[in-house]
Amino acid sequence: MSTPNSNSTSTLEEAFPDAPLLCKEILDHVSKNPQSLDLFNRISRYVINIKQASIDDRDGPATKRRKLDSSTGSQIEVVSKSTLVAELSSHPASLRVPDISFSIPQRKKFTLVLTAAALGAFGPNDTFEFGVHLSEVDYVACVPVPEKTARQWNFAIFVKNSHGISDTATDPLLFTVTDTPPKGSAPGEGIDMKQTIIAALNRSLPITVVEPSPEVFRSLAANSYRKNEVSYHVKSHLGTKEGFLFFLENAIIWGFKKPLFCFLFDSIESSSYSSITQRTFSLTIKTTAEFGDREIEFSMIDQAEHPAIDDFLRRNQLKDASMAEARRAKIPSSLVKENTGQKSELQAAENEIAGIDQHDSDDEDDDDYEENSEGSDHSNTSDSDDSDAELNTNQRASSRNLAEEELGSELEDVDITDDEELESN
Repeated sequence: MSTPNSNSTSTLEEAFPDAPLLCKEILDHVSKNPQSLDLFNRISRYVINIKQASIDDRDGPATKRRKLDSSTGSQIEVVSKSTLVAELSSHPASLRVPDISFSIPQRKKFTLVLTAAALGAFGPNDTFEFGVHLSEVDYVACVPVPEKTARQWNFAIFVKNSHGISDTATDPLLFTVTDTPPKGSAPGEGIDMKQTIIAALNRSLPITVVEPSPEVFRSLAANSYRKNEVSYHVKSHLGTKEGFLFFLENAIIWGFKKPLFCFLFDSIESSSYSSITQRTFSLTIKTTAEFGDREIEFSMIDQAEHPAIDDFLRRNQLKDASMAEARRAKIPSSLVKENTGQKSELQAAENEIAGIDQHDSDDEDDDDYEENSEGSDHSNTSDSDDSDAELNTNQRASSRNLAEEELGSELEDVDITDDEELESN
């Protein structure tokens, strides 16, 4: 007859400190049935997790209590750990992966456990740390980790009120996987951990995991870390913090340090450009009132990325507010000229309407300049007056149409009178 080891005894005592007789009965049973030891250990750990989760739900960590106490009217959602533990324990695990590197809400390695109802992170001895109810998840993205020689992928899981763009205390989940097979797998087993996790999540989630696609967005900058692969990220700054923008299906994500932002298309009121220089520009995203009515600026974006970003915003009808009246003064004309290498499109259109476009001057250096056959630039005034007037009328109409197409509603009406016609010699 075998004797239960000290580890199982301490686990039982921790799980049932007020029931010594029950502990003794369990130990007696295990002595007669050694195969039941693992079952009772798992039951004991479950009871321990439930008790700890109940304490956290009641009291909460000190930092979370301070956030709740200092709340100025906004409701902060606190996920019940005891409910999560119950959901994770009442359903069989469809996926269990040890040593997964989490970054948010804690920077540490945990065991990832996925069931049909919840996803959780567990520490040593199956101690529950944190998790999410799958029914509350509204966006999941799997994107390449930027600027890494070895392939790695970040999984970002967002639930309601965890998008980072509104005033809530709920964190998303962020963890990283690599091409390296997990511990415990047989050599040469060739497990694709990224696809394994995606497949498991897609089976359990009410939504589908989103991955970047070149049809949706691709960076125009060269991938200096993996030269033969497409890049899907754009480097930018949030204040002094460096991060990366990902333009995905139905959302824009910025990461990968706190705060981790997820701009669902429904949360974007408008987008705009500012701080335009020859090499960089800024992108500002304004959120709807439901998502805090905030303006978040991502600066120092490489000008080479502008065509791809602009195409993405236009295709997805994310309103461009760059020409809004409140923003015009924020873009000095000198910077616009510096960026384009010549006068801005707005100024060029205005000049065309006013009939003062310098490219149309009668300078001898112009490619369009021609002398008459006798070497003189004088022409018959009686024949040219009518044709010049008709030509200028057509030019003004063409210029107005061009400017209206380029500027839309931002074009101010410019009255052009007959006094602007060329006078005859």
